[in-house]
Amino acid sequence: MAPTRRTGTRRTRVLVVAATVGLLAPTLSGCGLFAQPDPEPAAGSSLAPVGSVGYVVCTNAVTPVELATRTAEAAIPLPISGTPDLGNFAIATSSDGRWAYVVTSDGSAPGPAGPTATAATTTASPAGPSTTGAAATGVGGQNVVIPINLVAQRAGRPIPIPGRGGTHAIVVLPGGRTVLAASGSTIVPVDVPSRRVGRPLDLGAGGTIFGMALSPTSTTLYALVAGGVVPVDTATDTAGAPIATGLAVSSVYSPHGIAVTADGSTVYLVGQGPPDFGGRVLPITTATATPGVAASFDYYGLSDPAALAVQPDGSSLLVVDSANNWVNPVPLASFANPPTPVRLPTQQAGSTSTGTQHPTDIVLGPAGTGAFVVVGFDTVLPYDPAAQTFGKAIPVCAGASSMSVAPSP
Repeated sequence: MAPTRRTGTRRTRVLVVAATVGLLAPTLSGCGLFAQPDPEPAAGSSLAPVGSVGYVVCTNAVTPVELATRTAEAAIPLPISGTPDLGNFAIATSSDGRWAYVVTSDGSAPGPAGPTATAATTTASPAGPSTTGAAATGVGGQNVVIPINLVAQRAGRPIPIPGRGGTHAIVVLPGGRTVLAASGSTIVPVDVPSRRVGRPLDLGAGGTIFGMALSPTSTTLYALVAGGVVPVDTATDTAGAPIATGLAVSSVYSPHGIAVTADGSTVYLVGQGPPDFGGRVLPITTATATPGVAASFDYYGLSDPAALAVQPDGSSLLVVDSANNWVNPVPLASFANPPTPVRLPTQQAGSTSTGTQHPTDIVLGPAGTGAFVVVGFDTVLPYDPAAQTFGKAIPVCAGASSMSVAPSP
C-alpha cells in the first residue's frame, strides 16, 4: 500500500594560496544544458517533512531539518563506503523540493584538494565521456553524484563522475533534470533521470572548484577557484576568461563561499586577501566582470570567512567566519565598514563530534524562519538577522558541512 502523506512532524531524532587560472574555453557538451526536459515526477505520497526543509549533508548521511519548528528528522543514509574528507561533499536541491543531489566520494577519502589537484583525462563517446586509469578517481575514492528522492526520503544509487580531487560544490539547472557537479578542477554535467554523464569542462591547472553559483537572470554559472572566479555560459557550454580576485578560498571549502544577487547584477565572494591575508568580502559587477573594492574584517582579528548569503532584498550580506566563530551582517549601504560581528554562542565538542568545530556554511530560510549556520559540532544554529540573536542548536548528522533549503514536495 502506498504510504500516506503525513500531516504532523516525525519526532524520530536521530590558506589555500591564490593561483592563476588558465582556460581555453572548452565545452561541457554538444548543446546548451538549459535545453533539457522537465524531470520525471517521483511516484507515491510524500514522506518529506512539512513546510520548508533544510537538508544538511554530512560525511555519510543527510539530515532534514524542519525550518519552522527547528526540528531535525531521521537522517537519510548515503550509500557510500569510506569516509570523505571534511568539506569534500556538498548538496543542492531542486526548486520543487522533490530531489536533492549530493556530490561526494565513494570509497576512502578523495584525492588531494586545492589548486594543485589535476583533472581527469576524458574521451567522448556516444554514451558520454569515459575515463581510464588512476585519473578516474580521487586517490582511493571514486567521485560520485547521489540523487536523493525527497518524496520517499531515500537516496538512490551513486552515479560515478570523472575528475580527480575535491568535490566541493553542486548546482541544479533550471528544470531540475541536470546537475553540474564540481570534481577537482572539472565541472561535470549529469542528466540524473538517465544517469548519463556529459563531457566535463576542465578549468585546468590551478582551477580546483570550491564553490559554484548560478545567476538567477542569465545562463551564467560562476565557479569559485583560488585567486579567481570563472564565468561559464551554460547555454553555449563554454568558459569565459577568469576574473582575478587575489583571494585565497576559505580553509573549510564551503560551497557557499560565492553568491549572486537576485537581480544578477553582482557576485559576492569571501576569502582571505592581501596585504596580510585577512578576511575579505569582494563584489564583482557581472555586466563588466569587474571586481570592486573588498570590505575588510581586519579590525575584528585575522578571520577566515567561510560562506555568505545575500538577503532577498539585496540590502545586506550575512558572512560567517570559521576562524573566530562569528556572523557579520554587512549592510551594503556601509559596505566598506562592516559592523561589529555577532559571536556564536560557546559550544562544547562532545566525544563523538566529527565536524570542523567551526562554522562552515550559512543559508537563509524563507520569510519568517531566519538564517541557519552549519556549525562543526554536528549542529545547525538558527540565527535571527533582525534581532542578531541565536536559537537553540539543532543536532544533525556527524561531520555536517553544508545545507540546502527546499519546499516540502
